[in-house]
Amino acid sequence: MPYYLLLSRSITHAQRMSRTLERAGITVRFFRPPMGLTDRGCSYAVRIGERDLPPALERLRSDGLAPMRAFFAGSDGSFSEITI
Repeated sequence: MPYYLLLSRSITHAQRMSRTLERAGITVRFFRPPMGLTDRGCSYAVRIGERDLPPALERLRSDGLAPMRAFFAGSDGSFSEITI
């Protein structure tokens, strides 16, 4: 099932993003991003469902928690960076 990964700069940023999205009713999970998606050792990724991207980005921006980068994860396991 396709999904999006929103990259954060730290575990604290990922936790804040997760709490904000959960309060907005968006189910999330955060974890270390797959190798190759970031060159920063301290990055974390927040995973959201495909249909949740627009409301998630709107909510994160309004709370000052915009992600560093975002990737679409296709059903074949490939990642494509998207513009946010």
